[in-house]
Amino acid sequence: MVTLADFKGPDALEITSELISMSCITVLAAALGAKTLNEKIKTLNYGRVLVIMLYTFSWSFAATSAVIVSTNNNNILSCTLGMLGCDFFYAGSKIAIYAWLIERVHLVTAVKTTRFKTCEYKFHMCLLLPYVVIFVLMLTFRNIYIEADGTCTIGLLPIASIPLLVYDFIFNLYLTWLFMRPLMNVGRNSRTDWKRSKLYRLARRTLVASIVCLAISFLNVLMVVLSAGHMRGLVCLTACTLDVTINVITVHWVTTSNSSNGRTANGGTTQKNMHTADHMTAEMTFDGTDTAHDKPMKFDGPKTQGLGDDISL
Repeated sequence: MVTLADFKGPDALEITSELISMSCITVLAAALGAKTLNEKIKTLNYGRVLVIMLYTFSWSFAATSAVIVSTNNNNILSCTLGMLGCDFFYAGSKIAIYAWLIERVHLVTAVKTTRFKTCEYKFHMCLLLPYVVIFVLMLTFRNIYIEADGTCTIGLLPIASIPLLVYDFIFNLYLTWLFMRPLMNVGRNSRTDWKRSKLYRLARRTLVASIVCLAISFLNVLMVVLSAGHMRGLVCLTACTLDVTINVITVHWVTTSNSSNGRTANGGTTQKNMHTADHMTAEMTFDGTDTAHDKPMKFDGPKTQGLGDDISL
């Protein structure tokens, strides 16, 4: 039987975890507010909805973690909810990132048909199916228990954590490569000054952001693997909160439009290249000047001239 004597005040680790959670909640709320401040339903497209979903899942996870961290000592219910928060909100944010990267690959390939009429897009969406199996493993092979000193311990067993580690790393690396390859092909084949174009700046941002996301996610899941399913609940929740927050910051950086215009080495940009750069950067960012999104949102938006017929994956 649990008595009042069993309840102790928060230790240094708990206080640190709460401070980190509060900071992350503030950052995530500010990012979500900045992205939706001037956004209207008619200007939303599928990619923008994915970004907002990512922000929402990440904020929900951070907020849930902050509450759970303060209540999980000697509380098996709170401990269980912490594990479920990792399973649902954290996994939801990962799915949103995967879908967002797949959408970016589709945009850069500049196909002239709808998404599900392209073999590449259908193949990439099918690559999300293994995550369903991994999610089931996460729900099945996990540890949730209270230590003798009252601390909550949670974690994934190796049968669930190792597939998650391998899948997360390989899938993110693969999608990043698919995105960078056609952009670099455009740079080699274009007559414009590639390094001064909007697409080059976007490609450079995406490369940096992808490396950061890969590194943070890999280290986080690796820590889960090394713990073999026995990690203090607040440590696991705090690490995952930092993971999703850093991912949101990098995605926010990539999807924030740059007001400067790309120009050629001769001081100007041709009309065709200007149209291509403006269309692609508007699709990939929250550029409020984009006129292609003045129609109601739908999964397959209006088709425009692509980056070039010679681009392939």
